[in-house]
Amino acid sequence: MERKNVLSLGAVAVAAVLLAPSALRAQEGDPYTIETMNEYNGGLKALWMDIQVEQIEVLTLGEGRSSTRLHRQPFRWVAGDARRRADGSNLTYMVHQSGLAGSGLGTAAAEAAIDSAMKSWIATPCFAGKIGVAKRPDTGVDPDIFDGMLGYGGFGDYRAADIVHAGWMPPSFFDAVNGEGSGETVLAFSVTFIYIGGDGKPTDANKDGYLDTAANEIYYNEAFAWTLGSGGIDLESVALHELGHSLSIGHIGAPLEAVMNPVYSGIHREPNPLDGAALCSVWGTWK
Repeated sequence: MERKNVLSLGAVAVAAVLLAPSALRAQEGDPYTIETMNEYNGGLKALWMDIQVEQIEVLTLGEGRSSTRLHRQPFRWVAGDARRRADGSNLTYMVHQSGLAGSGLGTAAAEAAIDSAMKSWIATPCFAGKIGVAKRPDTGVDPDIFDGMLGYGGFGDYRAADIVHAGWMPPSFFDAVNGEGSGETVLAFSVTFIYIGGDGKPTDANKDGYLDTAANEIYYNEAFAWTLGSGGIDLESVALHELGHSLSIGHIGAPLEAVMNPVYSGIHREPNPLDGAALCSVWGTWK
């Protein structure tokens, strides 16, 4: 398949050449998505940004390469990180109001489903009572950037919140990121950004063995029939899955009942024991 240049910044072609070698190591996942990520990171470098896309995790209706990343080293949020306007040891999240229209559910109902999914993770052992989560209000300022450099919106303020539910996008957006036809099978995906230093290499500011997470953005596909239960794609179940990625959890291959299974299998609104164990593997040693 011939690849089209999906980035909207004219400086990307020059910046792609300037990508640090470290950004090209240990790439895993779908080749098309890797190329999108590298082109995108070239655009960020052209803007002298200190962040880059590290991972894109896809939830689908069928089989596919659902995880694409640039490094094998895991990543995690750093408490009190001033680079992202951290709220102490709290994680912050936001629901972008103007992006909810594509759900077809109404703004209030869609936001309530997302909030409920967040509460389910907060109540999970290894997280409950240890990490606070604060919801930031949507002030009307664009809080996301991934869509903007792909020509689907503005280039916003990624520091508005740690985790941003950016909203619903057309199928062509998913085709641009994951390849032609992806808009027919991809329900949603999570984009994780990490910090890089002046040498172009990922940072580990607190020396915990994890790369430093800078931001996470979640995008949903407006092509599907979204519901608040049966009869379509249950929003709360999908939001719960994507928020797992926001918390640095990867996919779980089996069983299908696992929230973090990469294939949508119906309504699953509570993390199962394997999901909880995955969460503990990331946050059990967090300080």
